[in-house]
Amino acid sequence: MRSWRWLLPGLRLKRWVLVASFGAVFLVLGAIFLGLGMFKSPMPGENPEGLVNFYTTAGILIGLGVILVFTGVYRLVRTTEKLLRKGEKRGITEIAYDQARRELGPRVVCLGGGHGLSTLLTGLKTHPVSITAVVSMADDGGSSGRLRKDFDILPPGDIRNCLVALADAGPVMRDLMQHRFTEGEFAGHSFGNLFIYVLSQIREDFGQAILESNRILSVRGMVLPATLDRVSLVATHPDGSKSTGQRVIAQCGKPIEGLELKPQSGSAPPDVLEALKSADLIVFGPGSLYTSVLPTLLEEDIASTITKSQAVKLFIINTMCQPGETDGFTVAEYLQAVEKIAPGLAMDAILVNSYRPSAVKLESHQNKGEYLTEYDRKGLAQLPVRVFLRDVIDLEQPSRHDPEKLSAAVLEIFQQLRTR
Repeated sequence: MRSWRWLLPGLRLKRWVLVASFGAVFLVLGAIFLGLGMFKSPMPGENPEGLVNFYTTAGILIGLGVILVFTGVYRLVRTTEKLLRKGEKRGITEIAYDQARRELGPRVVCLGGGHGLSTLLTGLKTHPVSITAVVSMADDGGSSGRLRKDFDILPPGDIRNCLVALADAGPVMRDLMQHRFTEGEFAGHSFGNLFIYVLSQIREDFGQAILESNRILSVRGMVLPATLDRVSLVATHPDGSKSTGQRVIAQCGKPIEGLELKPQSGSAPPDVLEALKSADLIVFGPGSLYTSVLPTLLEEDIASTITKSQAVKLFIINTMCQPGETDGFTVAEYLQAVEKIAPGLAMDAILVNSYRPSAVKLESHQNKGEYLTEYDRKGLAQLPVRVFLRDVIDLEQPSRHDPEKLSAAVLEIFQQLRTR
């Protein structure tokens, strides 16, 4: 019965369908009269003005038909646009054009988590590329950690940030998803995390909840979890000790020698593997190396698929070392860490920030143990990878990348490497 609801009064759709239909009828009649005028020869003694009447009638009918069809179609599109996109700045035609450009553009898969991945997605969103974000599910801190502990669900925090970064649902919805409660039982929770949790309860499946979230927020691309298994991140240190949990690992202050997931995750979601197989460009980072970027490679299916892929593989080096994870790391040590986690996975290129902010800008970071990542030419010379130096730093927050500069640099590098 639902298919007949469009016949109900008040939708302001049927009138314009009828107008366009009448226009089509007039066009057909006009074509018939035009054909009669072209193929009918005057009989001996017949007044040739009769043929002129055929052409005149045909012209009137065709002109009227064109006007009615154009008016009906135009008004139908405008009415439908108001119904479907009420309150949105972009119309259906703009959305369709944008979607067509993205489908024709390169397919980009970005792996990671935290603020780093959402920063990259924010920049890429403005370019004509097809985006899939594969998000690490190792987060166990803050609101995500509490929801994970209280309700035994996968952490929604990093997923939420990526959904918001790619969302086309308007600023009000983005503010709503990022709103964090400051008092009461919900203090510390963000509305977006609770939204995803409730949706997972309704759908009885976290993966389906994320797919629904993509649709509800009109995401420009797709945001997918790297795994649907409830796993914890475990780090092994040089002294043989182990730290369990993303938050504990980041705060333990010990060098990290190895990573694993406990329990061992099963197969990766099919949508993730399909996106990786069809990707033209696979981007790693930026973000916390051991607790956001590398955990996605602990999924054997994901690491194996990326290794076999012919896509351009680009690693984005963090602008600054992260205390507790990458203290004193050089650029080459980032790649060496990848090799330990996923042997055989070779990067085609790395992107390194080339701009050095003033000492005043860096002072507050250095007081917290954050220093610019050292660009070690000698160490990189021994690695089979192309190095691209670009100004991609956020001048106001030197520990982060600038979304626009970063996305532009990533796509520029891809264009250079795709013709290799």
